[in-house]
Amino acid sequence: MLGMATFELTAQQDTLPAAPTGWAGLESRDLLRNARWFTRIRWAIIAGMALACLLQTVWPQLLAFIGVCLPVLPLIMIAIGLTATNLLYILLLRRYSDTTRRRKLFINLWMQILLDLAALTFLVHLAGSITTFVSLAYLFHIVLACIFFAPPYSLLVTLLSGLLFICVVVLELTGVLSPCNILINTPACPRALASSLLHALSAIVFWLAVWYLVAFIAQALRKRDRQLAEANHQLLLAEEANNRQVLRTTHDLKAPFSGIESNTQLLRTLHWKELSEPVREIIARIDTRSAALRERIKDILVLGAIKSQEQTGTASTERIDIPALVASVVTDLEDKAAHRGITVATAGAEGAVYSSPTHLKTLLDNLASNAIFYSHDEGTVRITITADSERAVTVSIADQGIGIREDALPSIFDEYYRTREASQHNKMSTGLGLAIVKRIANNLDIAIRVHSEIGIGTTFDVVIPRRTSNTNPAAAQH
Repeated sequence: MLGMATFELTAQQDTLPAAPTGWAGLESRDLLRNARWFTRIRWAIIAGMALACLLQTVWPQLLAFIGVCLPVLPLIMIAIGLTATNLLYILLLRRYSDTTRRRKLFINLWMQILLDLAALTFLVHLAGSITTFVSLAYLFHIVLACIFFAPPYSLLVTLLSGLLFICVVVLELTGVLSPCNILINTPACPRALASSLLHALSAIVFWLAVWYLVAFIAQALRKRDRQLAEANHQLLLAEEANNRQVLRTTHDLKAPFSGIESNTQLLRTLHWKELSEPVREIIARIDTRSAALRERIKDILVLGAIKSQEQTGTASTERIDIPALVASVVTDLEDKAAHRGITVATAGAEGAVYSSPTHLKTLLDNLASNAIFYSHDEGTVRITITADSERAVTVSIADQGIGIREDALPSIFDEYYRTREASQHNKMSTGLGLAIVKRIANNLDIAIRVHSEIGIGTTFDVVIPRRTSNTNPAAAQH
């Protein structure tokens, strides 16, 4: 006897990437994410400046030991200014979403970069423009600009940084600004005019080299991303077109098969006694095959509707009482269970979620149907509801059936996949039931754990979130 095997299906979204047009480098979603990340980094810088001021005030001996004396009041002024502007950025970003026009996000990022460059230039002057390495902090903004923007815009940030730095150096050397220095034993202006300018210009040349490398590597990566996104977009369009064709063809097949089933039923009702045994066997095979094809047509239409509607919008959600929903599923499956002598037992009297009732019922109905189909005659299917926490409700559907091999578990949710044992046990299997379950589970953020043992049975644990966070659950009728 083989041991228990387990597999877990977690919600994974098949999303369509936006087709980049690229004048600013990144798309709205990426620009928004990076702008928010920029504000978080700024909080870390503000905290570092506050800590430095605190150390200079409370423990100046420590900084003096390493040869540093910080100008506390100017640093506090810079920190307050950064805090105020950061709060303003955050308030603005809260009004934005992934659908916000890229121009607004682009302007927001430029506002952040320009004001930060101004604050950084003031900080460079306070620290000592040519006596310390604080000016290397300009590289941080240059690299970020290379990531956020296309090369022309990131070059503009690089040149602006160089201009600000040169202006500070020239103003200090000409006496317009009094040179500052946070290093205790270092002269404020230790170099001659020519050597100081050479020092500043060499730093700018270094920045330009960094810009060139980072900007064009980032541009190459963005180009590859655009190519991959476009290829993926074309593949999805082709899949959508193919799906529409399959749906049309499948829908057209409903009428002929309905006619075949009607005629075989008519033969059974009116002429059965007149038919010879070989003819009866042929009609029985036609009837069985027609029923199997009818199930496949139904599943293809359901799965096709899910795929189509994933691209078009959201399904309405409402409060669902899980015990009532399970009771409705059990009622729908009474005839199938009774035909096999299978008992469906339920347990758990509470549990509610906000989700799509139609989709959730389709998911549970498919799993419960499978439990009945793959159980042994006179067996029992148990459906148990557990309110795990304030975040999820779990519905467990356990059968006493044929079980699933461990090596087959990762593939059971694939379209048209059927194990050898399943095909032998259930001739009506279409291989689409669990593919429908997977699609709905992905759309409703549902996780599914599968535990199975050959010859003992299978349990599907359906973990349903109290509230569905997905924005495009599929809308499909079962």
